[in-house]
Amino acid sequence: MAAETGPARPARDAARTRRRILAAATDEFAAFGLAGGRTARIAEAAAANQRMLYAYFGNKDGLFDAVIEHHVLQAQDSVGFDATDLPGYAVEVFDFYRGHPHLVRLALWQTLERPDLMRTLPLVVRAMRDKAEAVAEAQTAGLVSTVLPADRLLDTVLTLAHGSITAAGNAADWTDTQREDLHAAVLRLVTPPARLTGG
Repeated sequence: MAAETGPARPARDAARTRRRILAAATDEFAAFGLAGGRTARIAEAAAANQRMLYAYFGNKDGLFDAVIEHHVLQAQDSVGFDATDLPGYAVEVFDFYRGHPHLVRLALWQTLERPDLMRTLPLVVRAMRDKAEAVAEAQTAGLVSTVLPADRLLDTVLTLAHGSITAAGNAADWTDTQREDLHAAVLRLVTPPARLTGG
């Protein structure tokens, strides 16, 4: 006799609905930001009842936060991280956002409207802490400059990468020269002085 499978369907349906809402909200918030985004348009695009948005995410702010967290974690999963190759990491971040220009707009809205959000998302905070710890180990091994503490060095690398993305404007205008400049700047920042001078 076949096993009972009834309870799994509502869970699958709920997961699909949540994914549709996140996808629709990504497009809405990328275009209009948090203040300009409309839950009615998100619900319509997601083929979901507006009540479902509030059931899953609490309110519009909660939905915006979930969208940001989802895409930051997506970027972290997509971009390789090697604490001994921070220039490579920086250009991979650049490449990821060059391939996802709508996420650049979303990141700009987040910076404008929710500048402290990244410090309040537990999964993002944990992922950044893990990366900083790996950088600290590389510093201890003499492979990465100690010009800054590990967490601040990582933050500076990401600031350079994100700054390049922001300055690059429309995806059609992004250039390999900007990518090369980013790599050179981060390489200079993170290389131990002895290695820069050949000592």
